Amino acid sequence: MSMIINAQHGIKYAALAALALASIASLQGCGRESLANSATPPYLHQVTTQSVRLQPNYRIEREFAGEVQAGQSSRLGFELPGVLESLMVNVGDTVAEGELLARLDTSLLDSERAELTAQRAELSAELDTTRRNLARIEQLRSEQLASERERDELQGRTRVLEASLQRVDAALQANRTRFEKSELRAPFDAAISSRLVDLGVVVDAGQPVFALEQSLVREVRAGVPVTLANTLLAGQSVRVRAGQAVADGQIIGLNPVVDQATRSRTVRIRISEAWAPGELAYLQLDMPVQKTGAWLPDSAVTEGARGTWVVYAAVDSGDARWRLETRSVVIHHVRGDELFVSGALNDRDRVVSAGLHRLAPGQLVRVSETTELAAALP
Repeated sequence: MSMIINAQHGIKYAALAALALASIASLQGCGRESLANSATPPYLHQVTTQSVRLQPNYRIEREFAGEVQAGQSSRLGFELPGVLESLMVNVGDTVAEGELLARLDTSLLDSERAELTAQRAELSAELDTTRRNLARIEQLRSEQLASERERDELQGRTRVLEASLQRVDAALQANRTRFEKSELRAPFDAAISSRLVDLGVVVDAGQPVFALEQSLVREVRAGVPVTLANTLLAGQSVRVRAGQAVADGQIIGLNPVVDQATRSRTVRIRISEAWAPGELAYLQLDMPVQKTGAWLPDSAVTEGARGTWVVYAAVDSGDARWRLETRSVVIHHVRGDELFVSGALNDRDRVVSAGLHRLAPGQLVRVSETTELAAALP
């Protein structure tokens, strides 16, 4: 009986020993796993950086208000007074150079021309008779049958009639000229912008009848500050905006006189677009600003302490690790999603270009890519 009890105790002790050995092995395995885990390198956040390219200045776009005008505009009137007999065009019509626009009553001119034509016929007949008589006298003079006095009288009469005929011809030419000036014709291809008189009225010489604006040829005239105007040249290409439409233009002239009210010089720009005369237009010019700095994406700048702006510069710490440092900057100009900044930056510095809300000063990171902003290139 005692032997059975001893055997049972031996089995129990053996089981306890096996359990203890298993526990020790398990603890040793956990220790090895813990050591293995402690050997894993710490996690480094991955960032994309922007290479800083310092430049001595930046350019800003300024707009200067102006007005669209026709290449030529005219208020046409007759050179002679008279009764307005007919109007061939009206407001909004387009006309070609030389096209008839209006005509005065020419009944008096018709009568004058008929009278002058009759006078000319009478003088021509009398001159023809006088010349024949002079020829007969010359024949008789050769036969000593006519006096020299008769010949002189006929020669004088011939000269008088020739002069009278010339005077009538001049009067007929003046009559034809008045006929031509009784018709109002377009001096260039144009559109009728206004009609200033009605049919049947008596118009004075020079009184405007129509206002014309040249077709297809448009100009923009804008006032530009003197210092900036002095940098512009005739033939220079510029941009012009009217509403949402933007067109390319070419400077065709600058007024040498400074406007006393605006202290500016007027710039004339030729455009090809058929914008309506009188429409408001803007001359767009790039102006350089002398300030050393760099262009950065707006996602590379964040708010710092006390209303300042900062960027995160990545400084190489070796072993492909980079430490983040804050650099204070000043924003000078915004262009879309780009900022021109200056401050504690050096050329070729690397600044984090996005995701600044997940970073902190002094943090170690990995740099996955470094880009350069195209706008930063000189």
